[in-house]
Amino acid sequence: MRIVSCLLPKQSPWLNAIEPKKWVHGKRKVVELERLLGAYELAERVCRVFGCPHYEHLSIPREVA
Repeated sequence: MRIVSCLLPKQSPWLNAIEPKKWVHGKRKVVELERLLGAYELAERVCRVFGCPHYEHLSIPREVA
């Protein structure tokens, strides 16, 4: 097997039509310039902005097998 890596652009509105309409506005509503948000707070804000439920993250127990 051969893996070919290539750099992707930060934004690609010609490939993804929803990008300029949804993601830019959502990012502006979620991000704060004064501080970094924690993972849980960021997930809560994203779900609130896009109107989706926030489910707890799945975890794999240590005792597998």
